[in-house]
Amino acid sequence: MGWRFVGGLLGLALTTLALGARAAEPDLARMSPAERAAFAKAMPKGGELHNHISGAIFGETWLDWAAQDGLCIDTQALAFAPPCQAGDTRKPAASVAIDETLRQAMLDSLSVRHPGFRDRSGHDQFFTAFQRFGLAGAKRDGDSLAEVLNGLARQNTFYLEAMIGAQGVAVRFAGVKAGWKGGDFAAQKAALTAAGLEALVPAAIAETDALEARARAVMKCGTPEAAPGCQVTVRYLFSANRIIPPEQTFAQIQFAVALVAADRRWVGLQLVAPEDNPASIANYRLHMRMVDFLTDHGRRIPVALHAGELTAKYATPAELADHVAEAVRVAGARRIGHATDIAGEDGAEALAAEMAAKGVLVEVNLSSNAAILEVDPKDHPYAWLRARRVPTSLSTDDAGILRIDLSREYGRAVEAGATYGDLKRSARNAIAFSFLSGVGLWDDPGVYRKPAGACAGQIGAAAPKPGACADLVARSDKAREQWRHERLLKAFEAGWK
Repeated sequence: MGWRFVGGLLGLALTTLALGARAAEPDLARMSPAERAAFAKAMPKGGELHNHISGAIFGETWLDWAAQDGLCIDTQALAFAPPCQAGDTRKPAASVAIDETLRQAMLDSLSVRHPGFRDRSGHDQFFTAFQRFGLAGAKRDGDSLAEVLNGLARQNTFYLEAMIGAQGVAVRFAGVKAGWKGGDFAAQKAALTAAGLEALVPAAIAETDALEARARAVMKCGTPEAAPGCQVTVRYLFSANRIIPPEQTFAQIQFAVALVAADRRWVGLQLVAPEDNPASIANYRLHMRMVDFLTDHGRRIPVALHAGELTAKYATPAELADHVAEAVRVAGARRIGHATDIAGEDGAEALAAEMAAKGVLVEVNLSSNAAILEVDPKDHPYAWLRARRVPTSLSTDDAGILRIDLSREYGRAVEAGATYGDLKRSARNAIAFSFLSGVGLWDDPGVYRKPAGACAGQIGAAAPKPGACADLVARSDKAREQWRHERLLKAFEAGWK
């Protein structure tokens, strides 16, 4: 993966230190947009921690799959529909091959590429897109995973934590069967167990097996034609829905705890759906207490929560005051998705200091926050967080709807003032603050000046020396991914010398 900058790539403004031959960091701010794009794509970016698989698929791919599966298009709603019937006014999805006007309209409908499309705000266009492409993805989970893995590998990124669900209908039905116990969490948990909730775990494991088998088949893993995505390590965050009735959200969180305990591929919990939805707002504090109770404040399973994905356009001052604080202090979240409004929360400086001390990472989604919340990257709290030593890592959120990739986010961060050192830390943080099992290669995650003693002097080598370091890498998923990343990073940086 070592990528060399030839022909003066490209105006990198490199200098050498007065003593020694090691090159200084590239001055990304002085690069042209094309130089920055090439640099960002080639840079090993460690991993992707905030990725909704269904939202990561581009409209062109949805159209191809819909045509292959014989679906139709509702030309009024510009949404996928069941197969056409005789006399139907809808059009076969395959017809976009010869109807460019319809094709372009569908691509607009499935993304935020056309601002103001059908007079919708970016917020409404984004969140309603899932309804319009949902039918096309009904039988394409494995294909979608393969698409995402291949895309990451092409960007020199080899770890993914994917937000998905499992046994969705059955888990929600268990919640319906148990009913709501008025906020008595112990009674709620017992009722769900009595309703057979934990008995669904084997089916979820089988579902995960099938998902991965399909992805491997699509990518031809284990064959001479294996796609690059076969090299990407994937783990899963169980996505509980925050806009359904409380007994069903509780069931999903309880099920996540059981599934993570049973299957090492499942590593943590997320809460998804719009944070400004009336149900999300009404139940926000209830949800934080649910997470706290069922996960033992994040001690039973790791917790990453969407929090602070709000602005004054979508929430009241009272709602903007403490969502991130509640996620950290009440629910025990180890990572926060978005935190767009954090600097305006009550006691923001104290909260940032607490997050820095605890190592609570913020998953930064610049393009998402720009499209949905109209927060310009230059006004985003990304720089504010970095200045307060809160760990951060860049991610995409929903790359297909947003029509971006992780490399684009790295480039956009530079436009907003990030340096190469910031990008390098983001990439390392994506593994160090992942929910991978085992200890890491660094004793100071987020800083990266103190290698683990067993591997001191070896990080960046092709392979660890036999002995303590090799043993650490062999037994720790996290150390193994970090070893690969550091090796790729060293090769990448060798191009500057």
